[in-house]
Amino acid sequence: MDSAQGNFSPLKHFVVAKKKICDVFEQLLEYVKEGSLFVEETCQNEALENIASHNQQEQIQAYAGKLQTIKDVLARRHMKVAFFGRTSNGKSTVVNAMLRDRVLPSGMGHTTNCFLSVEGTDADHAYLKTEGSEEEKSIKTVNQLGHALHMDESLDAGCLVRVFWPKTKCALLRDDLVLVDSPGTDVTTQLDSWIDKFCLDADVFVLVANSESTLMNTEKHFFHKVNEKLSKPNIFILNNRWDASANEPEYMEDVRKQHTDRCVNFLVEELKVVDREQAPNRIFFVSAKEVLNSRMQRAQGMPESGGALAEGFQERLKEFQSFERIFEASKLSHSEFSGLAFASVTLDLVLERSGAWLELALNTSIF
Repeated sequence: MDSAQGNFSPLKHFVVAKKKICDVFEQLLEYVKEGSLFVEETCQNEALENIASHNQQEQIQAYAGKLQTIKDVLARRHMKVAFFGRTSNGKSTVVNAMLRDRVLPSGMGHTTNCFLSVEGTDADHAYLKTEGSEEEKSIKTVNQLGHALHMDESLDAGCLVRVFWPKTKCALLRDDLVLVDSPGTDVTTQLDSWIDKFCLDADVFVLVANSESTLMNTEKHFFHKVNEKLSKPNIFILNNRWDASANEPEYMEDVRKQHTDRCVNFLVEELKVVDREQAPNRIFFVSAKEVLNSRMQRAQGMPESGGALAEGFQERLKEFQSFERIFEASKLSHSEFSGLAFASVTLDLVLERSGAWLELALNTSIF
């Protein structure tokens, strides 16, 4: 059974841990700045010229700059998850399934023609803001949102529309999460500008693939570009529309293995973002449409397995739930590891040099 989000959302662990990490870096930055000031004053004092060099001053200032950059990134309140894939692979439906409601236009006859971010608002109504404008445009229904997007001729594939959805209607958005839907990677040649504009601050990337076909070069090319600009981006692959496999159960395991092998090779050999042991935990076989329908039925007090669902629905639902849990846990552990590793290096550097300076000062009777 699909568990309710509410106050027990795993994303709360991310929010709490992120605040703790921010506090740690705040203290580290203050400590390093004090050390930097000491080294600077020492370099300017001719009587202390043997204690610290200008090269050491530049090094510790560089560390202070790196700490400030990390602190600024961590200061962002939200966790940003960006969804990419070819047109009509079901990216918008995946986002809606995670939000447990039809927030974004999706389905037959609709394609996302610009970037759409969804974030929570404390207001009791939904609204959107288009790029370059602070005007809040009220939207009451998904159809109204879709109409507004298609009627605005100023919106192109490189534009961002921010959708603000009431937190009271979606528990997931109460945990500082921003989900970004995108046009298909096959509709533009402006991949570099897309990445610079929308991807550099993303915490997680989700490649939504069509399990009825294979990974296409346009999808791979986009993530190769991302990999060039970001150090080991946090990538997950959703093989969507896996419910179609129920029509040919005798081939299901073979097809799944083929998809898995190709996805593992893409993550491990081509992108080199994870090792072969970790890769299977980044690959999922789901039906976002099934998950969305079942969650909406459950929200209305109806059986979540009601309606015409293909055989194996419960397994696909569990796999979608696993994706939701694992991507959040992966982001959290990545942040903790990066923060602790950098903190360790910085502290070792400062402590080592401070100790050497103090020992030298005592031995030469300066103090």
